[in-house]
Amino acid sequence: MMTNLPCNMVLFVSYNSRGLNVNKQSYLRSVLADCDILLLQEHWLSEEQLNCLNTLSTDHMSVAVSGFENDRGRPYGGCAILWRITLFLTASPIFTHSRRICAMLFNGSGFSFLCTCVYVPFEKDSNSVDEFQRQLSIIDSVVSQHPKSHVILGGDFNVDLSRNWPNTILFNDYCR
Repeated sequence: MMTNLPCNMVLFVSYNSRGLNVNKQSYLRSVLADCDILLLQEHWLSEEQLNCLNTLSTDHMSVAVSGFENDRGRPYGGCAILWRITLFLTASPIFTHSRRICAMLFNGSGFSFLCTCVYVPFEKDSNSVDEFQRQLSIIDSVVSQHPKSHVILGGDFNVDLSRNWPNTILFNDYCR
């Protein structure tokens, strides 16, 4: 039997770091000292550098995706989920096959939750709208595969809810 997720016992933070230099690493260490689960966007790390996220806190583990392929592209994008290991949750990564979505399934005593971190770039042309729609489709597929789990969806969708732009319309439709 599923029980309600004890949200008042788990502190989530979402942060777009726009890189991970020494100052930002120091700031993230202070954030991690006070939070249980961090949704991190735009870390700008390559595949080879992702393990450095596990050095930010001895109390946290991470799963991450790089926003670019190692042999080409700029080191922009990427997202990660860092969680406190003392939460006594079983953590299972969900492979989305996307460089814009990072997901974990957390199971506890009588509950589970799917935690998804997203980074979608700013809407600039029809290709970016197509990409946005593709990422929403991936999120929907991941959520559909875990129908009994609570869903935590966070990150940077790069939409401005006050604008009537295509990505904002798609995002609002998805949320409905």
